Amino acid sequence: MKTILFTLCLIGLSAWMLPAQNPRNVLIYNLTSTDCGPCSCMDSILRVKVMAEFPQTIILALHGIGSVFGRYQGDSARNYFNASYEPSGFIDGLGYDVPHLAVNDTVASRYAHSPEAPVKIDIVSKTWDPVSRKVNLTLQATNIAADMQGPFWFNLVVTESNLKHTHRTFTGCATPDVHGLPLRENYFNHWVVRKMEYWSRGDSLIGPAWAAQQSVTRTCSVAIDTAWIPENCNIVVTIYKKADSLYKSNIQQAIRQSVTGGAGTVEKPPTTDAIMLIYPNPSKGLVNIHFSVSGESSCSLKIFDLAGKAVQTIVDYRVNPGLYNAEIETESLPPGMYSCVLTTSSGQYRQSIIVR
Repeated sequence: MKTILFTLCLIGLSAWMLPAQNPRNVLIYNLTSTDCGPCSCMDSILRVKVMAEFPQTIILALHGIGSVFGRYQGDSARNYFNASYEPSGFIDGLGYDVPHLAVNDTVASRYAHSPEAPVKIDIVSKTWDPVSRKVNLTLQATNIAADMQGPFWFNLVVTESNLKHTHRTFTGCATPDVHGLPLRENYFNHWVVRKMEYWSRGDSLIGPAWAAQQSVTRTCSVAIDTAWIPENCNIVVTIYKKADSLYKSNIQQAIRQSVTGGAGTVEKPPTTDAIMLIYPNPSKGLVNIHFSVSGESSCSLKIFDLAGKAVQTIVDYRVNPGLYNAEIETESLPPGMYSCVLTTSSGQYRQSIIVR
């Protein structure tokens, strides 16, 4: 009898120790802004703590309307959230937010108590056309749990990282600039939501019931704007049980897929330093400057007038190798010709900007 009990215990322990067949990817809705000290604090916690410990976590940074990034298809998604803390994160559509200092522990608890996602998402096929700048996807979603009740919806969200914009913060901290402190220049934004393909509402997937082992296939096409760097973009697929508000719509599973590569593709660092694109040019208003840095280097990106005077300093510090997108406002500049100059340890590179 003791031998039988011991064997059963071993079987149970072995089953418990087995890795999840469909590991959950926790999703965090991060309400943020480019003119808010606490938002950069949350960003630091997400990068330094959460992503270091749980790299499979998926983050959607929903920037405010006042933000330079807060002009995207579906930006009304922020209206669905009821924030109790500043800064805070909404995790997996569980219906409440948590303060930034508790985000990492809450994510850890979510993984510990729900390591397996009930829905499996497979990308059956994917193509990227750099000419049309379109991604074509065929998705298959399967209920690998028991029968589930309720309408299930999905969305495709395009995010971009390595976005440059100034934030108002104390050095190394997150207190808003209310004491006349200088703007913090060395700040790059990550996981910035650029587009919700089906707007903030999403699109119906299946319902009112989802039978166990039943699969649903959808074919989708997503356009990537010229202002974005496709190598820095990801498409996040979310499947959720729809509720009366997005932050109460429980996430069944989310996956992240690079735009230009296949699943699990790691983009290689650029091999040259250069200003790749200034868009739109000529322009009046918002301008995107795409530049590449091939190795860790001191980096300066400035705008000069025809007299050789620097009228805007966009970057002036050390950066890691990568592709970067700096969004700047030119409305304060008088119409005319300007020069955008990138200086790195390998040399100096320049392109002209025409401001109307």
